[in-house]
Amino acid sequence: MRTELHRPLASLGLAALLLLTGVNVPAVSGVTPTPAASSGAVTGPSTNPPGLEAAICAGGSPTGARCDTLWVPLDYADPSRGTMATSVIVIPAKDPAERIGSLLVNPGGPGESGVQFVEGAYPLFATLNQRFDIVGFDPRGTTGPDAIACEGTDALDHEVGLDPLVAGSPAGEADLVATTLAFDESCRLHSGWLLPYVGTVNAARDMDALRAALGDSRLTYLGFSYGTALGATYAALFPTDIRAMVLDGDLDPSLSFLDQSTQQGASFEASYDEFVSQCQAMTACLLGTNPGATITSLLERLATNPIEEADGRTVGAGTAIGGLVAAMYDPSSWTTFYTDLASAADGFVQPLQEAVDSYAGRGPQGYSPSIAANVAINCADHSVPLDLATYDMEARSIQASEPHFGQDEVYSALACAYWPVRGRAPAPLDVTAAPPILLVGATHDPATPYAWSVSLQKQIAGSVLLTRDGYGHTSYGFSTCVQDAVNAYLVNLTLPARGATCAS
Repeated sequence: MRTELHRPLASLGLAALLLLTGVNVPAVSGVTPTPAASSGAVTGPSTNPPGLEAAICAGGSPTGARCDTLWVPLDYADPSRGTMATSVIVIPAKDPAERIGSLLVNPGGPGESGVQFVEGAYPLFATLNQRFDIVGFDPRGTTGPDAIACEGTDALDHEVGLDPLVAGSPAGEADLVATTLAFDESCRLHSGWLLPYVGTVNAARDMDALRAALGDSRLTYLGFSYGTALGATYAALFPTDIRAMVLDGDLDPSLSFLDQSTQQGASFEASYDEFVSQCQAMTACLLGTNPGATITSLLERLATNPIEEADGRTVGAGTAIGGLVAAMYDPSSWTTFYTDLASAADGFVQPLQEAVDSYAGRGPQGYSPSIAANVAINCADHSVPLDLATYDMEARSIQASEPHFGQDEVYSALACAYWPVRGRAPAPLDVTAAPPILLVGATHDPATPYAWSVSLQKQIAGSVLLTRDGYGHTSYGFSTCVQDAVNAYLVNLTLPARGATCAS
């Protein structure tokens, strides 16, 4: 799967993007945050009635696709508040006589567009498209006129490129707090009306509204990474409305945001060690006989002497760490990234910046709305400690074991401490009335550690865990064995044997 399936919360300086206000801000001397300009306009709820409305597909949609707008209640507890729009794409089943129904898919994020995912990854679902309508949908707040709107490109360039924060560093913490406050204020000003209503619980309700609008009596669903949280939440809310559900690259809802961050950092560190080891085992590793030392030297040089590109952006250690994070998602990209790092070590950083831009969703017109949506959804879904000292202590405790990724992961959770809307407390699920659900976990997944799949299986009665032995994030795109097992279950409801394992 592509890296877009799940974006670690602190990668690419995104600790500075998971933002804040609404509670007291920790005192940091000399910080006077200035809200950044936003490219988005202030909007509000609509009066359109709930339901599907025909829309025009963008160019590049698969042949035969149709597109719709799904209007859903802004507030399910008070439908009188109006509605909001989410986008939907449907690719009808190729064999209508053998059609089973709709297959809803979600790529993760949170914040990624399911419509764009289906458009770009359609060949992955071609086999399933014989029997199912393939349906992609954009969770509320992610795209279109009702997307979360925050800062513009210039401010995001600074935040995405922030160097990793050293625990307790006054200058680093001042920059982190200033940039997060500015981002937060821009989100509040331009999307404050929407922030209380995003999050996984409402997205799961939207998914049930979509199921009903499509005419399916029960849901068939395939979710990746964050999409597993969406699916598991649906299972908790609507257990008897499920036909089949596959959750690939599982999140663990019982974990606090801080525990999730530190465990994810450890998983990225383990994948990084393998990344270095594989280069060292090559006959002619482009990073030399000691690639780990070469990378460390590069990070140290970029931290003290960042390189300015022709477009005025600066490539520092934060950019390099972001590139490493992106590469860990897909081992097939490692050979190319060895070349990018070797070029950066020689002073040519453009390939490194391009890799990070791709991962962060930055194109010629600026950043994808998914960054703002990622922040809003994560902060709606998680309550976090409110004091900076807690994060400093946690970051120091893992610095030796997670030197490349741990501290950024920890400080990403800090950001939600100041978000305008208070997040939900973590709690394990207790799903008992759903049909058997298929979980898929990889033993060395950097973004969703295998232990999370094991834990989620205990929270969903009757679920079966299929294991892929290997590196990379999620499994359906890495293993024909996994694809065959998932497809057989979705089509025939045939589950793999308990304890089954697939190779990569």
